[in-house]
Amino acid sequence: MSIADITAQASVAAGARQEIAGPYGPKPRRMISRRNVFLYGTLFVMAVYYLLPLYVMIVTSLKGMPEIRLGNIFSPPLEITFEPWVKAWSTACTGLNCDGLSRGFWNSVRITVPSVLLSIAIASVNGYALANWRFKGADTFFIILIVGAFIPYQVMIYPIVIILREIGLYGSLSGLVIVHSI
Repeated sequence: MSIADITAQASVAAGARQEIAGPYGPKPRRMISRRNVFLYGTLFVMAVYYLLPLYVMIVTSLKGMPEIRLGNIFSPPLEITFEPWVKAWSTACTGLNCDGLSRGFWNSVRITVPSVLLSIAIASVNGYALANWRFKGADTFFIILIVGAFIPYQVMIYPIVIILREIGLYGSLSGLVIVHSI
């Protein structure tokens, strides 16, 4: 048997496979089947179930108090008003202060953005070092990092509070940034 015979047999076998599969691969299954109707019907019902409270919240927030008192929470507002949004942003009472949600929102931004950036910087440096720098005890260090992820956060709260108090960052936004970055 020569190389030409082997090549000819391989090309015949490849041609036979193309004829069976067709030029675009196997024929796709029907899209409308009992299984798909049941699956997508169930998914639709579950989506409505989970999104209905969001709809009620948004629709109710766009109504005035007289319209809310009518009691039909599912109906769209007759007259759209943003007065409740403005009132919540500027004069809602949250805790001891009645200066709205704006203070808490901007505090959250001032904590979250630096915390995320610091976490990304620390994690990328650690990931790069652990992946590319092989030193004595690197495997042990990696195991310690992994085990540290399983320590409940509640166990670390008191020592973190003590450390923040000692370095003078207790009760400040900078202290919260450090806590959320760890």
